[in-house]
Amino acid sequence: MLNLKEDIFRSITDGWVLLFSGQGSPSLGMGTTVCDVSINTSHVWDCASDISGIDIRKLCIKGPMSKLIQTRYQQLAVTTINVATLTLLREKFSIEERGYSGHSAGEYSALYAAGVMDMETLFKAIDKRSIIMQSLAKEKKGVMYVVKKYSHNKLWRLIEYLGLNPFVNICCDNSNNQQVIGGRFEEVKILVNYLLLNHVEVIKLSVNGAWHSALMRDGKGPLRQYLEKLNFTRPKNPIIMNVSALNIFNETDIKNQLINQLTDTVKWQDTIKEWAKVGHENFLEIGSKKTLLPLIDDIFPKNSFNKRHASEFI
Repeated sequence: MLNLKEDIFRSITDGWVLLFSGQGSPSLGMGTTVCDVSINTSHVWDCASDISGIDIRKLCIKGPMSKLIQTRYQQLAVTTINVATLTLLREKFSIEERGYSGHSAGEYSALYAAGVMDMETLFKAIDKRSIIMQSLAKEKKGVMYVVKKYSHNKLWRLIEYLGLNPFVNICCDNSNNQQVIGGRFEEVKILVNYLLLNHVEVIKLSVNGAWHSALMRDGKGPLRQYLEKLNFTRPKNPIIMNVSALNIFNETDIKNQLINQLTDTVKWQDTIKEWAKVGHENFLEIGSKKTLLPLIDDIFPKNSFNKRHASEFI
């Protein structure tokens, strides 16, 4: 007799699109439910620690928070939790995986899930990315804000009207109700003050750099040189990527997307719309918190999609 969790999975005949979260709001104790609960999950944490030279278990469980909030450490922690969660789910259930997408750093987890990279290659890639971004954040002071209830097109027209391009970018087009802006401190402040004067809600993000903006441009060369040495293979199922919001299947094109992702907008809204366009309505979020599923409700307010979070099953 099937238990409830098995019944939920096996009753879905259309398969699942797996969504992987990126950097967000870290907390002490994150990942404990998928840490060392099986031989295979232990291997994930060991692999991440061995390649990075950082004790990822200790970092997630004990912090300190002053480290965990830094992109150098948070990207590794998030990726470890994503992969350990996926590993445990695959151990427990025969999930029909139809496609993959990851938000920002989560895109690397999605590529692993799609078979583009093996585990060692994944942690080498995300380790290098985190080092590059942390270094640039120290060198080029930037800031990021969430902008609520403001469309992408309207916000972009405002940036151009105020003459802030290329110093300010829309870093993430997350949904109809959520944009993320970032860039050089002085210019971002001009935009934020304008929005506040017009009663638009803005929230400063606790990050130490301006990801997906021109401030990350100097990282593209070093990341390209490193990724060119790594072995990528064709994904086993479609993967819709951040920069283009399109299904990318060529190994060279995948690497180019990852490189351009450093400076270009994360087109998350277009990504979800693309999955819906090709007929997918079942979304399973992989990560420590439910961050991506609520965005689907913003993008499609009257949707009847089947949306689940990994925590419901493990």
